[in-house]
Amino acid sequence: MNAVLEKPPAKVRGRKAAPAASATGPAPLAKTDAILFAEVGDFLALASSTDEDHAFSGESDRLLSIGAMIALDAAKGQFSNTDAENTAYDVAACINSARLVPDDDESVERTLHINNAAERLAIITGMQVHRMIFTDVPRPTRTPAPTSESKHKQFTQDQRNELHRLAYAYMECASSVISQYAEHANSEEVFAIRDLLGTYCESTDEAIKAAEPGDGPLADTSADLSKIINLFHAVNDDERSDQILHGVNYLLMSAKRMVDGDLGVLDE
Repeated sequence: MNAVLEKPPAKVRGRKAAPAASATGPAPLAKTDAILFAEVGDFLALASSTDEDHAFSGESDRLLSIGAMIALDAAKGQFSNTDAENTAYDVAACINSARLVPDDDESVERTLHINNAAERLAIITGMQVHRMIFTDVPRPTRTPAPTSESKHKQFTQDQRNELHRLAYAYMECASSVISQYAEHANSEEVFAIRDLLGTYCESTDEAIKAAEPGDGPLADTSADLSKIINLFHAVNDDERSDQILHGVNYLLMSAKRMVDGDLGVLDE
């Protein structure tokens, strides 16, 4: 549904050093930017007030409202960050955070308001919308941890061992592929994913060895896999669409099913 962005250059997205103070105060906000920020604020205020069928917290409403307030303050020259450009990225961060609230909903009406705000933020920053705003990253789902009773009912010892063994095998395979690919990719994002996956493989191996009889899904490994899968969506967006990265991501998604205790994979 929605997205993690491809990492823009650090010099664009990073927090810039505050400019030296002058006797005349900060430079006035450009009239065009003031209008754009005001429109961003209005659109996000509308987005935050749409009637949504949220399944849990509804925190996405609050995050969009915060983004609206930041934008409306910026329209008056009151930046949340060092300048107009970085303040626009602060607003974008609120939108992205809203789109990652587990189990919240986003209607077509809300999406249209967000898209209108995003187009204006892109003008302020000079950055393409899909590099700023999450557009296709899956929204996380809040899945309560299984109770001890359900763990015992769901798994036999052999089933649990087999799921963990397969999950680790898939993760190791994914790690091997991304390691070889990184040697030729010349990409900081791919190097980072390679190193992160290597760390997760080590921690998963340790968790499997430490598992006690009757334990269910590996909660920490499941959370780690969710993080790295979302990173793959961010790095391998529609513009890049690398088939090798798609293959690695498929392996990790399969590993997560196993870690989460999907017994159906044992029949595939």
